[in-house]
Amino acid sequence: MRTSSYLGFALRSAAAVALLAGCSAGGSQPPVAVAPPDTNAKAPSADQVIVSDSFANTVSVFDAKGRLQTRLEKGINAPLGLTTDSAGNLYVANSQDANVLVYSQPYKSVSLTLSEPGRYPLDVAVSKTGLVAVMNPTAPSGPGNVTFYKKGSTSACANVSDSNWNEMSFGAFDASGNLFVDGVDRDGNPLVGELSGGCAAKSVTALSVGNTLSGVAGVQVVHGNILILNQNYATFTPEIYTYAPPSGGSLGSPIATTKLSAGIEMEGFAMTQDDRDLWIAHSDVAYGRIEYTYSGGRFVKSFNEPGLETAYGIAVNPAASP
Repeated sequence: MRTSSYLGFALRSAAAVALLAGCSAGGSQPPVAVAPPDTNAKAPSADQVIVSDSFANTVSVFDAKGRLQTRLEKGINAPLGLTTDSAGNLYVANSQDANVLVYSQPYKSVSLTLSEPGRYPLDVAVSKTGLVAVMNPTAPSGPGNVTFYKKGSTSACANVSDSNWNEMSFGAFDASGNLFVDGVDRDGNPLVGELSGGCAAKSVTALSVGNTLSGVAGVQVVHGNILILNQNYATFTPEIYTYAPPSGGSLGSPIATTKLSAGIEMEGFAMTQDDRDLWIAHSDVAYGRIEYTYSGGRFVKSFNEPGLETAYGIAVNPAASP
């Protein structure tokens, strides 16, 4: 089944900013009270929820109760996927400026920039050893690709593409440094793959699944299991499928399914360190962050505030172990 292009989403996001900015404040969304940011408090090293807003060109850092700690705006241009590493550093796929911005705590300024010229980074992942992977869609020079960077380096150590992949959309590392990605081919059909070897990676190994995917989005790896968010355009009820590690080129059928009932167009997601809860960037109905228990899929809460327009990427700090 065809699925929408994330590159198209990014381009539409940039174009829609002016239109949204001119909309009346009296729209369908009711006003929501929000606690003001505490400008005197130091950002804690844990219990943070970080959200990219691809329309408003911001990345917002909240505590777990939804109180805004800081909002990143300078140099942010259609931000998409986010992740944090074990040291609490924040990585932002800054799509329209063709780079990845890296912030150290308390996220006040950029500490490192990874340039992806001619690309529109959709997501970024970091391994336990600090290896960085940037997922990209197609570009005039070739198909979708993954770019690898050694820890602390701004020079790519590997660039892996596959003519079958029009987009490398989302990705996550397992504990051994294998990267699992999803995306689409040139006809919009969903793909899942694995890249092994980090800087020595040469190709993408295609992985089959034992169920139907339609509209793949976020990817996470939790204690070896691979989690894939599926938009499920057939029923408009997004689900997160949990798969055991691959065997013989296949992920097999899901060992757990988490149904997400609070709306459609969910993009990235992140698992908390205790593995019980997940946070989801919700770009359509709720315009905010939505928390669920895992794996039962019980909706817990959503905290919204007026400065957020379209959530796309999400990260928690600290995150679950791969």
